[in-house]
Amino acid sequence: MRFVLALAAALLALPAAAQQTSGSIEVQTFEGRKTITPNWQAINALPLGDKGNPVRVHTPPGQRAYLSRLVCTGGGAPAFNRVGSFGIGPYGTIIDGYDVDCAGTKRMVFMDMYHPDYVEPRPVPGFTIRAP
Repeated sequence: MRFVLALAAALLALPAAAQQTSGSIEVQTFEGRKTITPNWQAINALPLGDKGNPVRVHTPPGQRAYLSRLVCTGGGAPAFNRVGSFGIGPYGTIIDGYDVDCAGTKRMVFMDMYHPDYVEPRPVPGFTIRAP
């Protein structure tokens, strides 16, 4: 049964998507959308989901949608709970931390919800991900 679940998770997972390494992006601020050019070298030196490389999403429903697409090693869906805000991240906006639990194995995943029209295709390390 575990093999079948793992196989199903692997089949649903997106192929590895390339990370952005240059260029400008738009972020949502209280004043509206703003174009920034992040320090991609510093961001990409850290694993996705780290405080210095938060998962980019749009709004709290985007955070929940991303976390709901993650698949644990055993094929199940993780449980997750927002811990709180953790200050300004590498994109100049506030990041949130989520406890993500796969059958008792917990990790903190940091997310930045100020990225309109962006859907992260890559999973954080230790997970696979279903297509949006």
